[in-house]
Amino acid sequence: MKIILQPHLKIRLKQRLIPQSYPKKIVTEAEFRFFDPLTKHQIAIKVLIYEKKYKPMVVAYDIMDDEIQIITVYPTDEHEIRNRVLSRRWLAYEKN
Repeated sequence: MKIILQPHLKIRLKQRLIPQSYPKKIVTEAEFRFFDPLTKHQIAIKVLIYEKKYKPMVVAYDIMDDEIQIITVYPTDEHEIRNRVLSRRWLAYEKN
């Protein structure tokens, strides 16, 4: 599948000083995957080094035809992930 970086993502990479390679790495090597029913985006999470610490990094993306369109990337923490799952803001992605 072709991976497209949306303009918003490119801005966030610069603002947050996130390496350019991270979004693709997070989507292709995700440790966790969720669906956000509020935004209708797919969520991928992978722990990577950010600001000299290991942090869960989140990518929001859409799958359209044969493309993955990455919308944004941001660091998070386990507490925020747990809260979003418990509140059902993020639903576990299950493969068939």
